[in-house]
Amino acid sequence: MAQISSPPTKEIPRFDISQSVSMLFPTLLVVYDWPDSDALNKELAELLLAREKSMAKNGMQRSNAGGWQSPGNLITWPEEAFQTLKWRIETLVLNLTDQIVRDTGHKRTFRLTMDAWGNINRNGEYNVVHTHPNCMWSGCYYVQKGNPDPAIRQNGLLEMLDPREAANYLAVDNTILDGREFVDNVPGRMLLWPSWMKHMVHPFVGTGDRISIAYNVNVIEEQPQQ
Repeated sequence: MAQISSPPTKEIPRFDISQSVSMLFPTLLVVYDWPDSDALNKELAELLLAREKSMAKNGMQRSNAGGWQSPGNLITWPEEAFQTLKWRIETLVLNLTDQIVRDTGHKRTFRLTMDAWGNINRNGEYNVVHTHPNCMWSGCYYVQKGNPDPAIRQNGLLEMLDPREAANYLAVDNTILDGREFVDNVPGRMLLWPSWMKHMVHPFVGTGDRISIAYNVNVIEEQPQQ
């Protein structure tokens, strides 16, 4: 519990201030760990590694400094694993949409458009600071962590960058208002955030393959028939 070291003017009563707090212009971040993902992740890793090998040096160049990125049509690939991934993305987005839409007094219907691409990073490779334009939500799904050197802080971690221009004015460290957020790349973990939020992936230092799948989603409201 927080305390004030200097004597207050009067005794300070304790009460549940959460009832008086609202989030003004919040930045949403969903972190969801899908259960029973080992078999799916094994299949996704094998498919992406095979696709990387067959494409040789024909991968895409987006935010990656080194590494390999597939074309952005991954959810159209025929294998069942990618259709399962697509369903997981749809599930997360629609559940989040339920949480953020206002009640207008009538049923609201939405359709989703999305693209996705695979990422493979190895020793020394990373992703520069970037955003994902022309969409509503962005996110990633972690397939394989590789073997990062545990002695290196933030090794291969995603960092979300605070969008508040003056966030560094804060004088108290280690609060929920901190300006840096790191997310561990746990296999089976799926993330979702507003596409305008800047983010990066720190250099991966270690052995093996760090494999993830990134995606963009637009949520389009269907207009009710008159």
